[in-house]
Amino acid sequence: MNVIFPILRRISFLLFITISLPTAGSQQRHSVVTLKSDFAQLYQQLQEAHRDLYVNISKPEYDALYHRFLNDITHPMNDSEARIYFQRFVALGNIAHARIDLPVSDFMAFRESGGRTLPLYPSLRGNRAFVENYYGNEEKIEPGQEIISINDTPVAQWVDKFSQYLSADNQAINNTLLEMYFPYMMWLEAGAPDTFTLTVKTKTGPLTLSIDALDPKQQQASVMQRAAGTDEPAPLREYRMLDGSIGYLRPGPFYNAEEADDNLWDATAFKQLIDDAFTHFQQQQATALLIDLRDNPGGTNSFSDYMIAWFADQPFRFASDFSVKVSQQAIRSNEKRLEQSTDTGDTSHILQRFYDKSDIGDTFSMALPHAEPRQGKQFEKPVFVLINRYSYSNAVSVAAIIQDYGFGTLIGEKTADLATTYGAMEHFTLPETGIEVGFPKALIVRPNGSRVPDGVSPDIRFDFDAARSDDKSVLKKVAEIIRQNLVDTENKP
Repeated sequence: MNVIFPILRRISFLLFITISLPTAGSQQRHSVVTLKSDFAQLYQQLQEAHRDLYVNISKPEYDALYHRFLNDITHPMNDSEARIYFQRFVALGNIAHARIDLPVSDFMAFRESGGRTLPLYPSLRGNRAFVENYYGNEEKIEPGQEIISINDTPVAQWVDKFSQYLSADNQAINNTLLEMYFPYMMWLEAGAPDTFTLTVKTKTGPLTLSIDALDPKQQQASVMQRAAGTDEPAPLREYRMLDGSIGYLRPGPFYNAEEADDNLWDATAFKQLIDDAFTHFQQQQATALLIDLRDNPGGTNSFSDYMIAWFADQPFRFASDFSVKVSQQAIRSNEKRLEQSTDTGDTSHILQRFYDKSDIGDTFSMALPHAEPRQGKQFEKPVFVLINRYSYSNAVSVAAIIQDYGFGTLIGEKTADLATTYGAMEHFTLPETGIEVGFPKALIVRPNGSRVPDGVSPDIRFDFDAARSDDKSVLKKVAEIIRQNLVDTENKP
């Protein structure tokens, strides 16, 4: 795996989720009366707006937890403390799209002021942790080592402690979030010690080491030192030929990441890149195509449908059912979008027409239009898609479409994010504290109709952890799998 990319992926994620958060510094303190009033509002509005608040936890259980949390509000809290406390309650529902964003801005401010943190990003499997990236000075720590304990506390206990802060539908989603949040969570729970005690498994047995906490400049220096002589990070988007015969397309995020501040949903440049890529593959007489969706954050189907249309052989859509719950909270969120919308055929206007003829508390299935295969010349060779546990959101939908409609073959590992999920997140704001709460207004069912909330499993498994090599080597091995698959397909009677 590329040395630089994993930490950039995590740091970029932390920066992304803090954009809308309050800045650290002097914060308003909220009285017990204010906190209890807003906490009551939190639970009441979740019950009204959430598509199915009790899908993973019964109402009697949630009610009991609500009263426990409410009674435990016995002292004033500042903005960050209130946000964390309220999020712990929301997270009990185990739905990723029901959440209050954590005050990561406090952590970023601490780092920017020279604060020293744990220079370690693990890979988590269940309650087990393995060293993925270490940006410190202890040479005995190596990628792939299992971490037994940190500060003499078993890793499984740290995972349990950290998990209370995160909304996640399952352990896999929880773990991918923890991997990205890990130094923040350690700071939240353990503060800022000068050193950490780390016990890892080695070939000769457990090894306990004392590792220094480092500031951002020290960690960056370690990144640069370890990156010397390695490949440059992969471009955001690219297309090229692998070994002269297999087309390779990394479409990147399905939104306008290059000009996000100007127009996040302008697909003009993306569509031009897709057209150029497929034209290039045809000119080079590619025998197959590999679409790389690893570490893809997703986006919107108005981007991805255009790509799929190049090789789809029938009309398609990203969900077989899109079931929406009507609530005042969802209606208000939709009205805010309508104020900026000029297209009466967009999703917000379609939703409003359903809302106008429905009662509060009703659910309705919104008819989703089918996307059509591209008119004119298409790419007609076999298509393969590379996915991993960091393929999120619309990238998971793309994988599900391609698998469920038989448009191609998936290679890699199961996605942590779900193809059938409670999503289409909206927000409401608590009146006293101003805390914004996200909730899922819809149940989105994958194209094949399965209502089981689950990730997308590959048709051909590839163990990225076992590979543990640079990106060129990974793509070389995947290309070999594709060529063998083509041979096997040709030899079938």
